[in-house]
Amino acid sequence: MASGEEFELEEERSEQTAQRQDDDHVNVPARGCLPCRDRDVRRAYRNVYGLGLSLFFLFSAFQSVQNLQSSVNARGGLGVISLSLLYAAFVLSGIVTTSIVKVLGTKYAVMGGMTCHLVYIVCNYYPTWYSLIPASFLIGFASGPLWAAISAHITQIAVKLAPIVRERQDFLISQFTGAIFLFTQVSHLPGNLASSLILLHASDATNGSSETAAIVEGCRNSTISASYAGRIKDTYWYILVSVFVLFDLIAIFILALLVDRLPSSDPFCSSKAKFKRFIFDPSVGLVQSFAFSVFAKEYVTDCLGLSQVGFVLMVLGLSNALTSGVVGIIVKYVPRLVIVLIATSINVGLIMFLLLWERIPSYLMAFLFAIGWGFTGGVWNTLSSSFVGILYPTESEPAYSVARMWQAFGLTVGFVMSYFDSQAAFLYLLLGLLLITTGLYMVVEFKSQSRTQIFPCLVFCIKETAAGSVEEEELVTRAES
Repeated sequence: MASGEEFELEEERSEQTAQRQDDDHVNVPARGCLPCRDRDVRRAYRNVYGLGLSLFFLFSAFQSVQNLQSSVNARGGLGVISLSLLYAAFVLSGIVTTSIVKVLGTKYAVMGGMTCHLVYIVCNYYPTWYSLIPASFLIGFASGPLWAAISAHITQIAVKLAPIVRERQDFLISQFTGAIFLFTQVSHLPGNLASSLILLHASDATNGSSETAAIVEGCRNSTISASYAGRIKDTYWYILVSVFVLFDLIAIFILALLVDRLPSSDPFCSSKAKFKRFIFDPSVGLVQSFAFSVFAKEYVTDCLGLSQVGFVLMVLGLSNALTSGVVGIIVKYVPRLVIVLIATSINVGLIMFLLLWERIPSYLMAFLFAIGWGFTGGVWNTLSSSFVGILYPTESEPAYSVARMWQAFGLTVGFVMSYFDSQAAFLYLLLGLLLITTGLYMVVEFKSQSRTQIFPCLVFCIKETAAGSVEEEELVTRAES
């Protein structure tokens, strides 16, 4: 009996020690005068939201062009092949990403990536094998340092801000990550809206009623739609690309104006084996590539028409953005594990629906699927990125470098599979990978986080109940005495 009580006391002491370690930085008093504290807080939020605003304009251009590649440049598979090469170069960039970010710093690494995005957009004025393929490799190789620098920048800001505002690092990292992905996913709106309106007008002016018959037939035979998808007047395409070039220039200007240059984090101080924990990222890349390639081409362009791609993906981006912002906030109160299980369940349900559904032109299916897929994408984007920052707050640059490399690998596999028109194989691969990812995530979560971090609300309620019971016993004892 005594040994059992000793074991319970020892377990309680261990839990209290872990909780004190988790909350040490929360109890650190704010240093300096109040104006200095307010200045540091304003500077932190200016960096986060300034970076987010610049990314909003950058990805308004890039994501809109990316979403149209598999449809506009369908002949010869130029669009899909260029995207596959882009993300293959993204994978290769992981070899040198850490060095680039450490040399340039987070701000200038992001600025260099934005400049390469501008070159890629300009090359889309005349998309051929000789212009688009080299540009795709360039932007892909620049995307590794770009995304690693973005994630490292907001992680460093969260780590420095935590003791000032007396908040936990993991909550701030999740909040800032959610805010960044809110901006990047809202960027689906202006770019896709512009492309849809311009292409809708172009479709009315060039194709007339003949497109309707092609759409109905193309929904059953994907080779049909390629013939009309590429018939867009050069004038309309030049207007669209010019709008995107302007967006990229605005993004670079905002970054230079509002974002500070931060010092690089500490060099590698752990083994590379530690970074094998990035079990989220291949599946995140595969989920994204499915939306931009197979879904955009086979279920939107072929069934609804090219002019509808922007509208559908705009809804997907809005759902993704709202989910990213909400998840970054509610993760403080709802366990990450619960959110992951909900997202996995929705993903599995949507995949099973596509496997069983016979393709027909349906606006309802396209937009409902976009909402559901956008929700799960927002969860995966926010939690995968913030989880890396939580696990490696002092090694953010190499950690995010490896994470983005694995994500790019998933994107590459997805675009390559979409080129061979193997939708069923793609969906089965995605289904299996999602289930494996969720299982591995549960293992990592339980091994790396305390019970308080995994189930914050449950632990809080248990402690409150226990505290109430102790107080009640003390009152009874005093009354009896």
